[in-house]
Amino acid sequence: MHPVLLDLGFIKIPTYGFFILLSYIVSLWYLLKIHKDFKIERKVVEDLSFYLILYGFIGAKILYIITFFNQFGNNFSERLLNSFSFENIRSGFVFYGGVIAGAIYFYVYTKKKKIDFFNAADLFARVLPLSHAIGRLGCFSAGCCYGKPTSSIFGVRFTHPMCSVESEYIGVPIHPTQLYESFGNILIFIILIKISSRKRSSGFIFFSYLILYSILRFIVEFFRGDERGSFYFGFSQAQIISIILMIFSIYFIWKKKLWKEK
Repeated sequence: MHPVLLDLGFIKIPTYGFFILLSYIVSLWYLLKIHKDFKIERKVVEDLSFYLILYGFIGAKILYIITFFNQFGNNFSERLLNSFSFENIRSGFVFYGGVIAGAIYFYVYTKKKKIDFFNAADLFARVLPLSHAIGRLGCFSAGCCYGKPTSSIFGVRFTHPMCSVESEYIGVPIHPTQLYESFGNILIFIILIKISSRKRSSGFIFFSYLILYSILRFIVEFFRGDERGSFYFGFSQAQIISIILMIFSIYFIWKKKLWKEK
């Protein structure tokens, strides 16, 4: 693919970084377009947008380190030192780590500002799948989060020497799992817009997003071919988290009857 979007000689602009920046810009634009529908101030949206990105990256990095910690060296001290090497700091993130860290910050911020957590969560849940869909295009360009070999018509070949695909898969048709997830997130985005057309209890959009994304991620994981750490009962770490989030979200919607229109 195209890991480097622009090479000026003295500086290289990575395609992945470009799409991350684009996802932030588009997301902030969309949030500022609809924030009044949720009766949330512009300043709150701007503050949360910035710090959610910051804490999201930190959380995604922490979970990545936890997941692959044993691969960073032969003993604890070596692994700890290598965890913060330049190479590991600049690459390697786990999406669910960002979600967890972002959610914790989001909860603390809304409580401190005395803002309805679930109403604010509904607002940001509206844009999260759109942001994620754009970000996954960056993954596809870089070759990370790649899929297993396939003989289906969906197979794509990564040939660029700088892509993140393992050498054994270079030139081999593999599932474009990044595109699967990007397309799935666009569908989730459309569904959430449809759900939002009717007034429902605060939290319904947020938990609907968690359910829909958990289903998407659970399915896509079966097609992933990259290293994702340990498996439990045949399921990846992401699939276990997806199951937990899905069960919790369904229970909360049912318990609070959030599907009922106001």
